[in-house]
Amino acid sequence: MHQPLVSIIVPSYNYAHYLGQTLENVQAQEYTDWECLIVDDGSTDDTDKVAASFVNTDPRFRYIHQHNKGLSGARNTGIAHARGAYIQFLDSDDLIHPSKLKEQVAILQAGEDIDLTYGKSFFFHTSDPGKFYPSRRLSDKHPSGGLQVSGQGREVLKKLLVNNIMEVSCALLRRRLVEQVGPFDETYRSYEDWHYWIRCALNNARFDYSPVKGTETYIRTGHQSMMSNKKKLTQHGIRVRKYLHGHINTAMRIYNFGRLLKLYTRKAFSIY
Repeated sequence: MHQPLVSIIVPSYNYAHYLGQTLENVQAQEYTDWECLIVDDGSTDDTDKVAASFVNTDPRFRYIHQHNKGLSGARNTGIAHARGAYIQFLDSDDLIHPSKLKEQVAILQAGEDIDLTYGKSFFFHTSDPGKFYPSRRLSDKHPSGGLQVSGQGREVLKKLLVNNIMEVSCALLRRRLVEQVGPFDETYRSYEDWHYWIRCALNNARFDYSPVKGTETYIRTGHQSMMSNKKKLTQHGIRVRKYLHGHINTAMRIYNFGRLLKLYTRKAFSIY
């Protein structure tokens, strides 16, 4: 019996050297009713050749090439071509547990009121892929503390005001939520996922944090990426908080703007 189709959206820009491992990870999923959209965002390396080796042997893979539009633009292209009832974002250098789709589809099927479910993220250095840490700094202490949250509205926004609550690949989303919230804002070149979760929360989406075994996401570090540019991260982090401040009405305001900036100074990059 066919299960609901999951659309896995894999944007890639000059990451051919990691893309193959990520696509093999997709093929290793215990849940088999998926399609994988590989969105080549104007790469100049061998991304097309790596993608072709999967597209030509497994019809569940599809390859889409576009002129460079950035990560948000690539994800939006994937969304536009997706046919699944559920959406999984997966960056082309990262991995997910082989059971992730199976476990999270079961969570969404059991809870019709849940709009997105997410689990834990772990980090690994590209030179030591067998060792995982709870922190991007590759330490055993998780600096984000208790930011993860289940619920909707104010209770989620309070956490999102402090910092991002999850890596983009942690979540499995219902298609109805993606259609309701709309595309990623392509003017964001970093923290676009944090901005997106805020928009989900402002649309009263119900978040479910279920860190059960088999739902883990594995984030690669130790290579050049958008997360390496601290100045750009700072600028976009301030922009995200300004956005959130501007979209919470007077009754829901959690901090005044002055306190927002002080909070940002204290908490900046705490999750990284």
